[in-house]
Formats: sequence, C-alpha cells, structure tokens
Amino acid sequence: MIQKLNESGDSLILESAVKKIKQVDILNEDYLESIVVDSTKGKIDLTKLSVGNYVVQARIGRKWIVMYMEINGDINIKEKKDVLLNNKNSKKKLFDENKMYWVVYESNSQFSSRRTMALKFVDEIDFLIDRIELELKTEEGKYNKLLVFDIYNKPKFIKRQHRNKEYYKSKKSKLFNTKPIYKAERENLDTIEN
Repeated sequence: MIQKLNESGDSLILESAVKKIKQVDILNEDYLESIVVDSTKGKIDLTKLSVGNYVVQARIGRKWIVMYMEINGDINIKEKKDVLLNNKNSKKKLFDENKMYWVVYESNSQFSSRRTMALKFVDEIDFLIDRIELELKTEEGKYNKLLVFDIYNKPKFIKRQHRNKEYYKSKKSKLFNTKPIYKAERENLDTIEN
C-alpha cells in the first residue's frame, strides 16, 4: 500500500494496488474518527487534526495497515506495519469459525449512547474486538462496551431476544451462555474464558 502526503501536506493519500481500502480510523487519546473509503484510493483530510500524535489504521481485506503520525506544524508519518485482524494465539481459541455469536456493542459519550445487538460471524467479531481495544484507549471511546455471548439454540434465543431486548442480561438460560466469552469495557478490558 502507498501512503503519502499531498503537495500541500494537508491530506493523506492512500492507494492499494489490488484490494479495496474498506475504512480508515484516525485516533489518539482525545480523538477518534472512522472514515469509510471502500475504494483502492483514498484522500483523508488532516486539516481538522490538532497538534499531537495519532494512529492511522487502514483496513484492507482482513489486515490493518497501521501508521503513526505526528502533527507539530508539519505532518510526519513515522512508521507502518501490517497487523492481521485475527490473532491466532488469542481470539482464535475463543471462537469457533463455523458458529455465530450474539454481540452487544455500546457506544457511550457524554452527549449520547447507542447500543447495537446482532448475530455475528468470527471475522466480524475480530474486527469489533480490535476496534474496541483501540476505542477504550481514547477519551471519546473510554465508556464503550463490547460483549460476546455463545448461543446454544439460535432460533429460540433470537425469538426471546426480539420479545425482550434485555434478554441477553438474563442470569440463567438454556439457550445461551449468560457469562460473556468476551467482555471489554474501561474497567475490565479483558478476555473472559469459560
């Protein structure tokens, strides 16, 4: 992947030879922005960024290209490396590739909160785990949460969940493991194993 600044130095130019750049995240302790690119070329405006150090990560297929950027009047792209979305030594042990899991993601800020819940495949969960671990390190995303539950009986669980939006909070159930197999939040950024 090609990454460079434009002539005036106020935009980041990204180009991928073959695969589409799905999205670009720019973040540091006080800032988080996600930009959907969905093309082999992208131009990211950097003028709204204040002085500081940033992580810029571009998602291409199942990989993240990670860049470190310093803004101090001039913009310098310091370093880059490829990071596979799935860490085979940790997340792969938690999830079965052939199953779907119930995922609850909460985005909480001082102005609003939003909760999304859905059945997800492992590659989607890997992406969400990578994202939440970065978000929790930022001021804007420090109150976000991610929960992943193992489902034993998908049709019955979905039926109950649709009737009661809080069903996933049940203390006992034969339809799913009420203890999340993965839980990430500011106070408890960890992986919970059965």
